[in-house]
Amino acid sequence: MKFTARLQLTAAEGGKPRRFSILAYSGGLLPVDGFEQPVIVDLSGLEIPGAIPILIDHEKSVEATLGITDSIDNTGSQLLLTGQVTGQSQKAQTVLAADAAGHKWQASIGARVIEREDISAGQSVEVNGQVFAGPVIVARRSVLRETSVLPMGADATTQVNLAASAAKHLKGSAMTFEEWLASLKVDASTMTPEDMAAMQLAYEAKQKPAVPVAAAPAVATAAPTVAPTAAAGAQLDLTASVGDFRKAHAAEVRRIADIQAKAAGFPAIAATAIEAGWSADKVELEVLKASAARTRPTSFRSAESAPENMPNVLEAAACITRGIKDVEKQFDDKTLQAAHSQFRRGIGLQQMFLMAAAANGMPVSPGTRVTTGNLREVLAYSCGHHAIGGTINAAFSTVTLPGILSNIANKEMLQGYMEEDTVWREIAQTKSVSDFKTVTSYRLLDDMVYEKVGAGGVIKHGKIGEESFTRSADTYAKMFSITRQDIINDDMGAFDDVRARLGRGSAMKLNDLFWETFLGNLGTIFTSTRTNYISGSTTNLGTDGVGLGLGQKAWRQRTSSTADGAKRVGGRPVYLLVPPELETVADALYTARNVAAVKVSDANTFAGKYQPLCAPQLSDSSITGYSTTAWYLLGDKAMGSPIVVSFLNGQETPTVESADADFNTLGIQFRGYHDFGVDLGDGYLNALMSKGAA
Repeated sequence: MKFTARLQLTAAEGGKPRRFSILAYSGGLLPVDGFEQPVIVDLSGLEIPGAIPILIDHEKSVEATLGITDSIDNTGSQLLLTGQVTGQSQKAQTVLAADAAGHKWQASIGARVIEREDISAGQSVEVNGQVFAGPVIVARRSVLRETSVLPMGADATTQVNLAASAAKHLKGSAMTFEEWLASLKVDASTMTPEDMAAMQLAYEAKQKPAVPVAAAPAVATAAPTVAPTAAAGAQLDLTASVGDFRKAHAAEVRRIADIQAKAAGFPAIAATAIEAGWSADKVELEVLKASAARTRPTSFRSAESAPENMPNVLEAAACITRGIKDVEKQFDDKTLQAAHSQFRRGIGLQQMFLMAAAANGMPVSPGTRVTTGNLREVLAYSCGHHAIGGTINAAFSTVTLPGILSNIANKEMLQGYMEEDTVWREIAQTKSVSDFKTVTSYRLLDDMVYEKVGAGGVIKHGKIGEESFTRSADTYAKMFSITRQDIINDDMGAFDDVRARLGRGSAMKLNDLFWETFLGNLGTIFTSTRTNYISGSTTNLGTDGVGLGLGQKAWRQRTSSTADGAKRVGGRPVYLLVPPELETVADALYTARNVAAVKVSDANTFAGKYQPLCAPQLSDSSITGYSTTAWYLLGDKAMGSPIVVSFLNGQETPTVESADADFNTLGIQFRGYHDFGVDLGDGYLNALMSKGAA
């Protein structure tokens, strides 16, 4: 954060180094670029280092160093800096030479905001011994970093006096500034900082010699009007001086706000326009040119580094950092190469936010980090918005962070979804529904055998069973947030929750619902009447294979009842579904060449015949219908299944969506949702259950 202040430079005397003094801050309101409301720096929370450099135009280099402080005085209501000029570079000499020619410089102090408080409209706050009405922003904790000399600051009330011989300018008057105020019967203790600055201008103008200074070359700037000087012997009109000063200040604030609004998303253009005094029409023209340049192809810029491809590069870098599987199949080679080249050590969460914010116009310097002080601003820019005039407005956006994060979250979620056990997919039919209404279907296994066509060529209609089944889909969802703590801690591990809560969470819910439906309807699906249920002490899945043999025989004897009598049901079993207690036996029957309880010379006729599937839910005592002995033979699901899983519009995986930044919680929210339903199907004769016990 930078704001302007007052600086005074004194001439060298007796070989001593030239010194300066700065009234850095008087505790009032500051219009600060990048902040949506005026800022008040709480001097009680300002951290002050032992010394700070005096720079030129905030340029951090040896050539742009003008001096160093040796005293910083924080009185609680104002901040005073004193020190000596040490700069010997050409830039430093240019500043001193311009000062000698009468140029009035301004000063701007740079501070890093650590903690801020937003005061809403209608509220008030007391800071630095003054009371302010909202809306304002109070920088409760900040760190003083540097102070710079510059031609013009954002605050028109500031003043810099870099006179080559300040004492000479005061020589013609025996009165000091305080004595001059007293001669005018003005009580300095009752004046505001703005009025005091205006009086200082008037005082200094009065002390200047009457000989005119040679005019400097004209420049195309709209400099703010300074306080008028009094003619020789004339009485100074204090009211007019202060009034003119306030009007000039207001006009400059309006001009800067208008430029910032028209140059939204183009901070370099805004800075140049403010400094050079451009008209609004010229600002609009330059913005149009810059907008066209952003989309104009150029042979000097590779596609992978172009701004329009930045979202893909950031997304690819995050996926690589997170270890997403098959990332090479999800991005083209150029994007992957750019991600590897730019982020060799991986990308951090803060880096993503700051790069997106910078692409959307936020001024970001190397080494900038996201803190509690700038988080709101970073979120506004990275989400394609920024502050103008105290409100959040949509801006030209090349990168929208919520979209990038949504894509990453969907990949994380899909990986988590696929990591969950999905035995149900092997045995259940999946169907699509177009809405959330209930769909009714009928059993189609009855009376479907072809009949001979008679001489008249009439084909008989098949009959459907009277038994009907209904199915529908519901919505299951969960919320997730990347919080301000995650962002400030630079924690890419925040996406772990996407994989676990939104990805595996969806799969776990579907799993639970499937097995609750399956086990909760065993008495409906499997009965002796339906010829798909056997029981008895010999039907257990023993190592001798006798129980499996009885199940195999029962499968061959299944029939379907029709109006014309019982009809044989075809098909063959494919899977042997068992609880964990029978998994070892099922594996042995499937893979062993011989059955353990029978002589080695006797071959195992079940080897390689029925692929074992193990579902822990079958013996889970929390689910109604569980059993440690029951097992099932199941046919190919294409021939029907006792359970049907329905997905809205055929979408078999969940979806993650993210919203723009939540400025109440200072984070980004996601919602994961999945539309599905689990119901009884019409393929109960494509399955057989053995109780595995008497």
